[in-house]
Parts: sequence; C-alpha cells; structure tokens
Amino acid sequence: MGLLTNLAGKAAGGFGSASAPLAPVPMPIGVIPFYTQHQQQIALKVRESKISFSGDDFTIKDAVTGQPMFKVKGSAVSMRDSKAITDANGQTLFKLKKKLLAIHSTYVGTSSNSDDPIFTIKSSLSFGTKLTATFRNVAGDGKETELILRGNILDRNAEITTSGGVPVARISRSFMNAGEAFFDKQTYILTIAPGVDAALLLAICICLDEKANESD
Repeated sequence: MGLLTNLAGKAAGGFGSASAPLAPVPMPIGVIPFYTQHQQQIALKVRESKISFSGDDFTIKDAVTGQPMFKVKGSAVSMRDSKAITDANGQTLFKLKKKLLAIHSTYVGTSSNSDDPIFTIKSSLSFGTKLTATFRNVAGDGKETELILRGNILDRNAEITTSGGVPVARISRSFMNAGEAFFDKQTYILTIAPGVDAALLLAICICLDEKANESD
C-alpha cells in the first residue's frame, strides 16, 4: 500500500489529542478505494490557507514523518477556477470547484478528465459550522452516503461523522505522537478513521478552509 502504510503509524492509540482513537468503520467509505485501505487511523498535517479558493498551492504531509501525501493546486485567475487534488507524484485524483449560484456554499468534486461529479459538499445554516458531503460510496456498498462536518470554522476544530453520528475524522490544532507536539497557528491536523477515504476527507477540509476565508 506504499504511502498509506507509512501513514498508518505505530499503534491505534498513537494519534490525536486526548480523544479516544477513532474506531474502524464497518465497511470502507469513500470515492477512491485505494485511500480507504489503511487499517489504523492516520493523521495529515494541513496548512491553513490565507487566500481565496483559487491561486493557492500546497502539499499535505504525514503528521508523523513529514512525508508528502497529497498536493493541492489552485488557479490564480478567479473563484471560477478549480483546485486539483493530486497524489504525492502529481497525478490528479479529482478537481474541486465552487458553484457560484448556489444559495449556500456548494463545492463539486469531479473526475480528473471530465466534469462528471463524484461528490458534492454543501454548507448549511446551523449553530456553528456544518458541511455535508454527499457521494456514492464506490469503496463500499455503492449507495448514496453522507458525511457531516460540525465544528468551529475559525479555529479549524471539527468532527466529521456519518449521517448516523459515527465519528470518522477529527480536525484539530493539536496532535500527540510519542509526546505532545504543538504546531504553529497556520497548520492543523486531520485525523482519519481506518477504512475512510483520506482524499475525500481532505476535500472536506479544503472546503472548511474556504468557508473560513469567506468569514475573514
């Protein structure tokens, strides 16, 4: 499994803050099966974006080793342009684009070589921040599936659950691994349960980041 094996860490309890480790899901959840293959929770270090949805390129790294896992490439032209989420070698996994005419902020993930939608991520009015990702679970049972993010948009502190309330990921400013490590205020940690698509969860984080930019 290559990079996913390296990202898996040494023990199920080795990631996260004081929260309990995230439990494996009953079946894989996601749009890219390869990125659901990790058998332990994984943690990614994400740099907070300070500018708009377009025009910002950065690398997503393993929070333990610093090894590159994903790259995010944006267009510097306008909000009408999309971000490309690639693997560490630069191969495009999907494109992420904001729909400008939607009542609530709506982001669409499309395949690398067409405009065919793979998933949508929508914001909604609620107490705090709420984003809902909807997709066909091609990594699992093939059914329409929802993942829901709730949390604090400005602090990048959130939990992502299934529609039934089962936690599958956490976003936090802090991280513990062989002793507590503190990161600067421009980074945060995405911790992902075993069996959940790391690429899809990264897309949800990028949309959270964009919403925070809108609120600045």
